[in-house]
Amino acid sequence: MLKGKSVIELTDVHSGKTERYEDTNMVTEAVYDILNANLMGMLYDNTSFNGSSGEGWMFPLYKNLMGGILLYQNELEEREDNIYAPLDNPLIGYAADDANNTLDVRRGSRNLTESKKVDGGYRFVWDFQTSQANGTISAICLTNLLAGKGTKYDYNYMVRLGSWIGDRNANNNREIYLSNKRLFIEEGYRLEMLTRQNSDQAVLRKYKDDFLHGSLMDRPATRIVTEPEEETFIDLGHAPYYYHYTGGSKDGTEEPYTSSDIQTYLFHAADGKWYGIARRSNQKYSYTSGSKEYYNHVSYEWYMDTIEGDRCTSRKIVVPDGVSEFNSIGMSGKWLMCNTGNKLYRIDTTNVANIELVPDFTYSGSYTTTYIVDDDMVINGWYFHNGEPKLYLRETPYDSSISWGRGQMTRYKTFGLRESMYSSSYYHVYKELYLYTPYLATINNLGTPVIKTADKTMKITYTITEES
Repeated sequence: MLKGKSVIELTDVHSGKTERYEDTNMVTEAVYDILNANLMGMLYDNTSFNGSSGEGWMFPLYKNLMGGILLYQNELEEREDNIYAPLDNPLIGYAADDANNTLDVRRGSRNLTESKKVDGGYRFVWDFQTSQANGTISAICLTNLLAGKGTKYDYNYMVRLGSWIGDRNANNNREIYLSNKRLFIEEGYRLEMLTRQNSDQAVLRKYKDDFLHGSLMDRPATRIVTEPEEETFIDLGHAPYYYHYTGGSKDGTEEPYTSSDIQTYLFHAADGKWYGIARRSNQKYSYTSGSKEYYNHVSYEWYMDTIEGDRCTSRKIVVPDGVSEFNSIGMSGKWLMCNTGNKLYRIDTTNVANIELVPDFTYSGSYTTTYIVDDDMVINGWYFHNGEPKLYLRETPYDSSISWGRGQMTRYKTFGLRESMYSSSYYHVYKELYLYTPYLATINNLGTPVIKTADKTMKITYTITEES
C-alpha cells in the first residue's frame, strides 16, 4: 500500500522566518485505473507518451504517472474514486519533474538535488519562488508530470497515447459514429440521434457495444456494431431547418430546406434529454411569373427542440438582433451552447428566455479545439463547466482526414476514447486513445490552509513509500 507525507515550508525573504506544515495523504484509484484499463484493446498497440513508447510511458511511476503536483485553493473530498478536482476549485499552482524556465507564475520547479529515491519509495521536492503559486492552498496532490507543467505554454492536458485505423468497410455505413453520438462505456452501449434536413422525424438508435474488454485481436470494420439493438422514432413537427410560407398557393404551409443530408443538431444532456436549435425562415408571397411563385424572405425564427423519451417539444427563443445563423454546438450542464459567427452564447434549457453571451470569449469553429466530452463541451481548447470556461486544455491532436465523429469523445476514468469512421475511397474505422492528465493520484488536505504571498518562498517535500 502506498503511503504519503508532505512537508510545506514557507520562508519569509525579509525576516528569514520559516513556517512548517506537515500532513499525510490518501492514495486514489487513478494510477490503478491507468494500469488496469484497456479500452478497445488500444493499450496493446504501440502507445506513446512524452517521448516514450510501450510501457515506458507509464514507468517508472514516480517519473511519469506521479511526477507532478497540483495545489488547490479548497479542500478535496477524500475518496479513493475521486480522481479529478472540481473545475470550480481554483488551481493555485503546479510543478513537474523539471525546472520552470517559463514566465508561468503558477508553476514551480523540481529540486533535482534533493529529489531522490528513498527506502521503499521516492521523495519529491519542489521549490516555488516569491512570484509563484501565490494564494491560499488547502490541498496538494500528486499527478501526471504533464499536468504539473500546466497548459499555458506548450503542454496539453488531453494527451493522445495512440491511434489505430482498421480495415475498410465496403458497406459505406456512414450513419454510425456521428458527431452527436454518446458512448456509455460502463453500460456497454452507445446512442445516436439521427435527423435529416428533409425529414420531420428523428430516430434514436441504441447500439450494444463492449468498450472495456479489449482483446489482442484488431477491431476491423467487420466487427463494428452497425445494427442498432433498439430504434425509437420521434416526430419533431418540422424539419431541422424549414420554410414557412405566407400568401400565394403555399399560404400556411411549411417545407424543409432542399438538402437531404444528415443534420445532426440535437445533443445529449446530463438530464437524459436531447436539445438543439431549429431555424424557421418566414417567406412572404411576392408575385407569380409563368407558373412559378416567388416569395421574399421576411425573418428568421428559432426554436429550442427538446426530446424526452419519444416526444419532442419546441419552444420559441428570441436571439439577438441581426442574427441570421444561430447554431447549437453542444451541452454544458443545463446550458445549450450556441454560436453565431465568432460569438458564443448559452441558453438555459430550463428557461429559454435566458440567453447569455459568454463574456470575454471568441468562438472558432475549428474541429481541433471544439468537441464533446460525454455530456459536456471543450470549446476552443477550454473545458466548460456549467456554461463557463474553467480549465484550459489547449488544442487536442487529431487526424485531419477524419470526417465522421471526430467531435465526440467519451471519458472512462482517466482515459478518453474516440472511435469514428471516415471516407477515403471506402469507409474506415478509426480510433484514438487519450489520457486526461490532471488526475489526482493522491489527495492531501492540509490541516491548516497555507497562505503563500509574494514575500515568501515555498518548499514542498512529498515522500511516498510502499508499506505493507
